Amino acid sequence: MSLASRRKSALASRHRITLFIHSPDGRAMKPVYVLIRDTLKREIQNQKYPVGSLIPSERELAETYQVTRATVQKAIAHMEQEGLVKKIVGKGTFVSRAFAPPVYLLNPDGADSALGVTNELSGTVTITSRLIYHVQQTAGAYLASQFGVAEDEPLHAIRRVRLFDGTPVLIEDSYIPLAVVDTIDDDVLQNHSLYAFIEQKCQQKIGGTDSQIGASLFDAEMAALLDIPVNSPMLYIKESTWLEDGTVFNYSWSYNRGDLFRMRSRKVLTP
Repeated sequence: MSLASRRKSALASRHRITLFIHSPDGRAMKPVYVLIRDTLKREIQNQKYPVGSLIPSERELAETYQVTRATVQKAIAHMEQEGLVKKIVGKGTFVSRAFAPPVYLLNPDGADSALGVTNELSGTVTITSRLIYHVQQTAGAYLASQFGVAEDEPLHAIRRVRLFDGTPVLIEDSYIPLAVVDTIDDDVLQNHSLYAFIEQKCQQKIGGTDSQIGASLFDAEMAALLDIPVNSPMLYIKESTWLEDGTVFNYSWSYNRGDLFRMRSRKVLTP
C-alpha cells in the first residue's frame, strides 16, 4: 500500500464515527456524542457508576468509542447541563445524580397568571427559598419610571434563590416600594408566598402582571448560586405586577434554569 493510501485509510479510520451513527438503510440516526451521552446515562442509571463515583476520563472514553476528545467533551457537557455529572478540575468527572431532573412548565394552562411561582406550581413540587439579601435602597431612574415614583423613593431590594424539592432552580430579584408594604419579615421571604402576604397586607387581590421573556446565559456569580456550570442556558422573565387598584407593587427579574423550565402560551382566535 502506498503512503498516500495508508494516510487515506488512517484518516477514514479516525473519522468513521465522527458525525453520525447510520441505520442499515443509510439514514443518519444520532450524532455520536448523543450515543455516548445516552450510553453513559444508562450506565449511571444501572449503577455501573453510582452517585459520587468517577466516570472514565475523557481520554479513556475517546479510546473506547474511537472518537476525538472534543466529541466526548460535548457528550459530558450535555450531561453536566442536565445535572447528572460535575467536572472538578484536577480530579475528574463525578456522578451527581442518577436521573435527569424534571422540566417545570410555567403557565401550564396557557392562560395568564399573576400569582407567582409558589401558587402556579403548588402541589407539583415543594418550593422553598434561600434568602441572599433583603435591604433597602432608593429607586433610581429606571425603577422610578417603572413604579411612577421619585428616584429617591425607598424600596425593598430582595434576592432569593428558589428551590424545588431541594434543588436550586431560579434566582429572583424583587423590588417593592416601602410606601406599598412598609415591612416584610425575612420568614415570609424564606418560607411563604410573597404574593399571598402582600394580598393580605394590602387587603387587595393582585390585579395583573406584565411580563417580558428572554434567553441568556448564566454568569459566574449566578451560576455559583444555582450550583451549575457558567454559561448554562437561562430563561429570564422581567415582570411588573400590580394590585386591583392599579398600584404597581413589585418589579422583578427571575433567572430560571433553561434546562428545567418551559413556558406555555395559548391563543384562541374567534371569528
